[in-house]
Amino acid sequence: MTIRIKRPPEYLKDYHYNINVSNTSSRVKYPLNSILSYNNLSPSYTSFAMSLSSHVKPNIYYGVVKHDSWRKAIQCEIFALESN
Repeated sequence: MTIRIKRPPEYLKDYHYNINVSNTSSRVKYPLNSILSYNNLSPSYTSFAMSLSSHVKPNIYYGVVKHDSWRKAIQCEIFALESN
Protein backbone atom coordinates (compact mmCIF):
# COMPACT_ATOMS: atom_id res chain seq x y z
CA MET A 1 0.00 0.00 0.00
CA THR A 2 1.33 3.41 -0.96
CA ILE A 3 0.60 6.66 0.81
CA ARG A 4 -0.21 9.46 -1.56
CA ILE A 5 0.38 13.04 -0.48
CA LYS A 6 -2.59 15.25 -1.36
CA ARG A 7 -1.71 18.67 -2.76
CA PRO A 8 -3.86 21.40 -4.24
CA PRO A 9 -3.67 21.76 -8.03
CA GLU A 10 -0.76 23.92 -9.19
CA TYR A 11 -3.08 26.31 -11.06
CA LEU A 12 -4.76 27.24 -7.75
CA LYS A 13 -1.58 28.29 -5.98
CA ASP A 14 -2.37 32.02 -6.34
CA TYR A 15 -6.02 31.79 -5.28
CA HIS A 16 -7.85 31.13 -2.06
CA TYR A 17 -10.34 28.34 -2.04
CA ASN A 18 -12.30 26.40 0.56
CA ILE A 19 -10.31 23.17 0.65
CA ASN A 20 -8.60 21.87 3.76
CA VAL A 21 -5.19 20.53 2.84
CA SER A 22 -3.18 19.10 5.66
CA ASN A 23 0.12 19.28 3.82
CA THR A 24 0.36 22.77 2.36
CA SER A 25 3.19 23.70 0.08
CA SER A 26 6.37 24.87 1.78
CA ARG A 27 6.59 27.73 -0.76
CA VAL A 28 3.62 29.45 0.88
CA LYS A 29 4.87 31.17 4.01
CA TYR A 30 1.42 32.22 5.31
CA PRO A 31 -1.29 30.15 3.59
CA LEU A 32 -4.71 31.81 3.54
CA ASN A 33 -6.56 28.61 4.32
CA SER A 34 -5.09 28.69 7.84
CA ILE A 35 -6.89 31.98 8.65
CA LEU A 36 -9.61 32.35 6.01
CA SER A 37 -12.94 30.68 6.70
CA TYR A 38 -16.29 30.76 4.91
CA ASN A 39 -18.10 28.92 7.73
CA ASN A 40 -20.00 31.99 9.00
CA LEU A 41 -21.18 33.22 5.59
CA SER A 42 -24.62 32.57 4.19
CA PRO A 43 -24.71 30.03 1.35
CA SER A 44 -25.53 32.71 -1.23
CA TYR A 45 -22.67 34.98 -0.09
CA THR A 46 -20.26 32.01 0.02
CA SER A 47 -21.19 31.27 -3.57
CA PHE A 48 -20.62 34.91 -4.51
CA ALA A 49 -17.25 35.06 -2.74
CA MET A 50 -16.07 31.85 -4.40
CA SER A 51 -17.14 33.12 -7.82
CA LEU A 52 -14.80 36.10 -7.49
CA SER A 53 -11.80 33.79 -7.59
CA SER A 54 -13.14 31.49 -10.27
CA HIS A 55 -12.53 33.76 -13.25
CA VAL A 56 -9.58 32.49 -15.23
CA LYS A 57 -7.38 34.87 -17.16
CA PRO A 58 -6.54 33.23 -20.51
CA ASN A 59 -2.84 32.86 -21.21
CA ILE A 60 -2.95 32.08 -24.93
CA TYR A 61 -4.48 33.92 -27.87
CA TYR A 62 -7.01 31.20 -28.68
CA GLY A 63 -8.38 31.38 -25.14
CA VAL A 64 -8.75 35.16 -25.41
CA VAL A 65 -10.62 35.33 -28.71
CA LYS A 66 -13.41 33.13 -27.38
CA HIS A 67 -14.64 35.90 -25.06
CA ASP A 68 -16.13 39.21 -26.21
CA SER A 69 -14.81 41.11 -23.19
CA TRP A 70 -11.22 40.07 -23.92
CA ARG A 71 -11.58 40.88 -27.62
CA LYS A 72 -12.85 44.36 -26.74
CA ALA A 73 -9.95 44.85 -24.34
CA ILE A 74 -7.48 43.86 -27.07
CA GLN A 75 -9.12 46.26 -29.53
CA CYS A 76 -8.90 49.10 -26.99
CA GLU A 77 -5.23 48.36 -26.36
CA ILE A 78 -4.44 48.27 -30.08
CA PHE A 79 -6.34 51.53 -30.62
CA ALA A 80 -4.43 53.17 -27.76
CA LEU A 81 -1.10 52.00 -29.17
CA GLU A 82 -1.96 53.20 -32.67
CA SER A 83 -3.13 56.57 -31.31
CA ASN A 84 0.25 57.21 -29.72
